[in-house]
Amino acid sequence: MISNRSVPTDSILPHVVYEDVEAAIVWLSNAFGFVEHYRYGDPLAGAQMSAGNAWIMLHRARQDRAIPRLAGFGTQSLSVFVEDIETHFQRAKSAGVTLLEDLHETVYGEQQYAAEDFAGHHWVFSRHARNVSPEEWGAVVSRAAVPKPQISPMLAVGDGAAAIEFYKKAFGADVLWRLGGDDHLVAGLSVQGARFFLATESSEFGTRGPAGVGFTTVRIELFVDDPETVQRQAVATGAVLRSPVMEHTHATTGPQPIRRMLQGSVTDPFGHMWLIGKFLE
Repeated sequence: MISNRSVPTDSILPHVVYEDVEAAIVWLSNAFGFVEHYRYGDPLAGAQMSAGNAWIMLHRARQDRAIPRLAGFGTQSLSVFVEDIETHFQRAKSAGVTLLEDLHETVYGEQQYAAEDFAGHHWVFSRHARNVSPEEWGAVVSRAAVPKPQISPMLAVGDGAAAIEFYKKAFGADVLWRLGGDDHLVAGLSVQGARFFLATESSEFGTRGPAGVGFTTVRIELFVDDPETVQRQAVATGAVLRSPVMEHTHATTGPQPIRRMLQGSVTDPFGHMWLIGKFLE
């Protein structure tokens, strides 16, 4: 599947109907923290918004698509997963959102609350609290879920705590979990949903950081909306500039060819090389 900057690559993109799209954009921003990506039409006919990795399309109501408040019933419930569910819940309460369920933990391992927006749409906001098998709470499994294969780098670093702080400040990384202490630290991090790990270098596991051995065998590619800003931020935080962000043209072949991209590079304080870029075509 090729990428398209106008449509996210998730398999399902909900389309939500409102009488007033402009009012919906403002309300969803204030109440649920959605961010507008783009809008279209004159008068305004629709818009695309996101909250983390959740994307929705807004459409203006017309004769063949009404809002639940006018139809008298709803036909769907929208679930959005957020990490800081407690803060999200308090934000919705402060905005005067109609709550259908208070924040609670379900039998299937979700910490969630339910709310209704001003047009009558039903929303569920949730965070994974526990890893629960469906059989544990009484569901009948027809086919076992097969996790999607993922590849994430684990970076060997001399100082795990310092590395965490650098990646937070330089790339805006979120710490998903951490294990161990000063002697040996392992952590999982995410940069806008792109996950990677780091661990204190260890002879027991046969790992040395590139700063210690004087070279690296892996380059890490980080794709962001504004490569120049991210590169400047990384350098200001302690990375060394290797090459400025500039446009590159490629004559690639295959089902997902890359023709044009922006890319520059830095070396972080622990010796790892980061290529910071953005696909243009």
